[in-house]
Amino acid sequence: MMKLIQVEWLKLRRFCLLFPALAALFLLTMVGGLWYFNYREGVGGVFSIFAVQYFFLSITLMLSITILASVTASTEHEAKGWKLLIALPAAKRNILIAKFIVVFLLVAFEVLLIIAGTAVMWKLASNETIPWDFMFQQPFYCLLAAGGFIVVQVWLSTAFSNQSISIGFGIAGSISSLFLARSNMEMMHVFPWAYPSLASPLIPDHKQWVVAGVVTGVLFLLAGVRHFTRIEW
Repeated sequence: MMKLIQVEWLKLRRFCLLFPALAALFLLTMVGGLWYFNYREGVGGVFSIFAVQYFFLSITLMLSITILASVTASTEHEAKGWKLLIALPAAKRNILIAKFIVVFLLVAFEVLLIIAGTAVMWKLASNETIPWDFMFQQPFYCLLAAGGFIVVQVWLSTAFSNQSISIGFGIAGSISSLFLARSNMEMMHVFPWAYPSLASPLIPDHKQWVVAGVVTGVLFLLAGVRHFTRIEW
C-alpha cells in the first residue's frame, strides 16, 4: 500500500499541490473581506470570522475534492495506463484506496493552510487568545464528514474516462450541500452531501455528522473497491 501511495504521489502534477493553496487563499480572502466589511463591528466581533468561514468552508473543500479526484485519475485515463498500473504486484483494490488516501492528504493540506491563514487573520484583527480547539475542529470536522463524498468522487473519476461526469456530479453535490444542510426538512440531512456543512461546531449535535461522514466513507469505499476490482481495463 505504501508503495502505491508513493507511486501516486510521484505522479502528481504540480497543479495538485498548487490548487489546495489557491483554494485556501480564495477561502481566506472571501472570509476576511466579508468579515471586515460586514461583521467585524457586530455583536460577535472577531468570533464572527468562524460564522463567515462556515458559510464558504464546505463548498470550497468539496469543490477541491472534485477537482483533485479528477486530476489524480485523469493521468491514467490520458496515458491509457490503467492496465500498466493494475499489472503492478499489488492487490487491485489497493489502487483505488491509494488514490483516496492521496486525495484526502491533499485536502488535509488545504485544511492546514486554512487554519494557518485563519490564525494570522485572528492575530491581525484581535489581541484575544486564539481559540485553537474551534479553529482546528471546524475545518477538520468538515473534511472528515466529507469522507463519503471523497470516495464517490474518486470512484467516479476512475470509473469514467470522461471527467465531465465526475466533475459535473461533484459540482452539483457541492452546491446542493449548502441547501440540503439548511433545509427545514430534516429528511434532507440524511444525504451525504449535507454532512460537511452540518459538521461545524456552530451546529448542535454536529459530531453525529462527522461520524456519519466517516461511516459513509467506509461503506462507499467498500462498494467502490468491489466495483473497481470487477472492471476489465
